[in-house]
Amino acid sequence: MKLLIPVDVWQEETNSHLTNDLEHIVPLSASSIALLYAIQSEPHIERAAALETKAIKETGESPRPSDIKTGSTSKYGPDNFYSELEKKAKKHLDDLANELKPSCSNVETIFEHGSPAKVIEMVSKAKGANLTIIRGSSHGLLESVFLGNTVSHVIRHSDNSVLVLRSGPIAEPLKKVLIALDGSEQSKTATRQFCNFYKPMKEQIEVTLGHVVSIPGAWRYISPVEFVATLEDNLDMAGKTILAEGETILLDCGWKPKKMPVPMIVRTGDPAAELDRLAAEIGAGLIVLGAQGKNAVQSFLLGSVSEALALKSGFPILVFK
Repeated sequence: MKLLIPVDVWQEETNSHLTNDLEHIVPLSASSIALLYAIQSEPHIERAAALETKAIKETGESPRPSDIKTGSTSKYGPDNFYSELEKKAKKHLDDLANELKPSCSNVETIFEHGSPAKVIEMVSKAKGANLTIIRGSSHGLLESVFLGNTVSHVIRHSDNSVLVLRSGPIAEPLKKVLIALDGSEQSKTATRQFCNFYKPMKEQIEVTLGHVVSIPGAWRYISPVEFVATLEDNLDMAGKTILAEGETILLDCGWKPKKMPVPMIVRTGDPAAELDRLAAEIGAGLIVLGAQGKNAVQSFLLGSVSEALALKSGFPILVFK
């Protein structure tokens, strides 16, 4: 298994528990890892202001505008800034690589210039990565200057699966997983991929299957109450059938659940919110789902459940593709 892990070198506190998090949530022993840092092509305005302040303190004079805005090789120019940044990033990634090497088959470090989202997409394809592991925050909000809205872009456009971690450390090894099923082929494929990926850890993992019945608010507003109630009952029955199919997939893949029958739960409401709430109730350490499970019209009306969970949930999210 080839893992691509974009790293924000400015988030040193968060990166300090990266090895711990990976050991707890993914099977590392048979994995090779590529640690990636994407260096932005242009320094931020705030960075230029900081350089000017530094120059005034050191020399009593402001640097020429050309020293900051052009490719000057003076100590205030972008060339020097990028050089220092690369040195810092290289040391940081080398330290992380040394920590990870005892736990996995191989570790390499990669530096590329450009937009993080585009760089991640490019390197992922070039390296043939199976899984991109990227970090959001513990509260579902992206705090990192480096990442920005990169999580959203990667989930939408990456050809491989995506695991979104949170900024807080993972306290214990993965024990409970919530697999979300919507009846689509993508969610069925995600269940099979989960079984294959987590086979080395299956003895310790308890799986719960979840399905959310979702009726658009406009339908509720314009439809008679009796019609909505009947529709919910029918969708609830369909949801139970979908979850039973998920249980069959687990068994066919050789997964022997710790509990039989497999816990299966149907909820009604907003899919992302209900899955997040269900994960909290069962004490899940991970939510698993397929990407783009809904058709184009439903996606337009309801939004992407995988993206919404990745950006708003407090739980790690694994989107299989």
